[in-house]
Amino acid sequence: MATYSTMGDVRYRPGGDNGILRHVLFEEWQSRCYWCETPVLFATVEIDHILPHTATDDHLADLIRQHGLPADFDVHAPANLAPICGPCNREKSNNRFPGTLVTGKLARAAKKQNRVIRRVLAFAAANQRAAQAVAADQALRSPAEVLARVRMLTERVQAFSDTWRQDITTTADGIGLLYTPKTSGQEPGLPPLFDLSAGDTETAQVERGLTEVRDYGGAVVVDGRYLIPSDDSSAPSIAEMLGLRGPDDQVLIAAVGTQLDPATTFHLALVTASGAVRDRLPMHADSVASGQRGARMILRDGSGLFTAYLQAEHPDHGGSITTHLTSESLAGRYPYQLLAALQLFRHAEPTDRLEVRLNDRPLGPPVDVDAEQMGQILLAFRYDGDLIAALDRIQAHTGQRFPVPEKITAAERADMLLAARLLDGKEITLTDDVLTISVKPEAIEAFLRDQHEGRPGELTALGAGYAVTCGEHRMELGPVAIRAPQVTLINADEMRADAGTAAPVRARYRCLPGTKIIVQLAESY
Repeated sequence: MATYSTMGDVRYRPGGDNGILRHVLFEEWQSRCYWCETPVLFATVEIDHILPHTATDDHLADLIRQHGLPADFDVHAPANLAPICGPCNREKSNNRFPGTLVTGKLARAAKKQNRVIRRVLAFAAANQRAAQAVAADQALRSPAEVLARVRMLTERVQAFSDTWRQDITTTADGIGLLYTPKTSGQEPGLPPLFDLSAGDTETAQVERGLTEVRDYGGAVVVDGRYLIPSDDSSAPSIAEMLGLRGPDDQVLIAAVGTQLDPATTFHLALVTASGAVRDRLPMHADSVASGQRGARMILRDGSGLFTAYLQAEHPDHGGSITTHLTSESLAGRYPYQLLAALQLFRHAEPTDRLEVRLNDRPLGPPVDVDAEQMGQILLAFRYDGDLIAALDRIQAHTGQRFPVPEKITAAERADMLLAARLLDGKEITLTDDVLTISVKPEAIEAFLRDQHEGRPGELTALGAGYAVTCGEHRMELGPVAIRAPQVTLINADEMRADAGTAAPVRARYRCLPGTKIIVQLAESY
């Protein structure tokens, strides 16, 4: 098992033991492959270097400059590490990817680095203490020595609390401690290991964290300086028994995780006012914990766009279930990654509602959202779903793949929705009622003779390439066929006056009232 003693030790070890680091990275990235953002199993997850550590020195230096990183950037530090699934790791390898994509991944890893380091050190300290205890047990040579060691351990743990009994049991890994109340009527909780009498902001925060672990499970990291000092100078303190070396060391207090039945299913459901389910979006339990008061779990959909926070109170505390639902920004994600989640809203109506369902049993709508707000939210997601589907359709046609920009203007939204209709072989109607074509100067007289001035007629033409923009990206769909059923030439006199010029002359047609210019992709015409 790897050992870590300082913050600088917490880094990837080529060819070494990275088990603790892999476990912490897996949890900090919400049990997902950071590259494709798909949930993965811990047994199959690997550690990836976002900037490849196998790159040549010149290539690596170029990448460091490109992403604005310090020259001494450590590629083995947690700021460059993330969990990745096997297929993505093989596909990514040392291939070059868009700078903005990699920069975003590096920024997320940098935000997680300090917490990753703290958790690795806490886990490593616990493992080291366990290894020392196992080594001491292996050195015992007689039944008398075993009994003496058990007696010593019993005396030590009894010093932890006057109201808790600590029983020593044997486990598959060695010796375990079982905490039970000394008084049957006493409400169980965490043993009083900490002195939180200062009452300042930090101690209040620690106390809230411990209470949360007791009531709803989970974990909290507590600074060693809060441990209760020993009243007897001849007896080892709690800090000494836990192997802490100074006030900066930390103690990880964690509740045993709750296992769900493998057949348990969760869905985010779109439900009509009459209670009928329009559609469902599968969700998986990313984190489950339980305590004395109830249970909490975090649910996410496959894309990570929606997160549901559930808190269930035990029956003796009312038995209620509270649901909070949050959504991440669409920006920075590829459209194809969002399609499955936004498909839920394709038929949404303002009278519908969202529900989290357990085995198809409704757990209730999200709190703090009234019916009017829910209607507005649903229509916004429906519109966003249409837009993302249109952008994905255009990207697939043009071969351009890029994440959703931070800002998309109203004009760009409208243009992309129309472009998607063109790609589906449908016609679109332009809002403009004036059509302009270019005529060579030497052909103006013949052109005007063919026109019936003042009399409407049909005009068809092959237009240039149809293009739409999305942020800084311009996407060419191809040439279009233009048809105007009822138009009249409105600038014949101007064309005659310009007949002697060297430049092409523009002929302008206007649609009759009630008619419009119709456009279709040339390949569909």
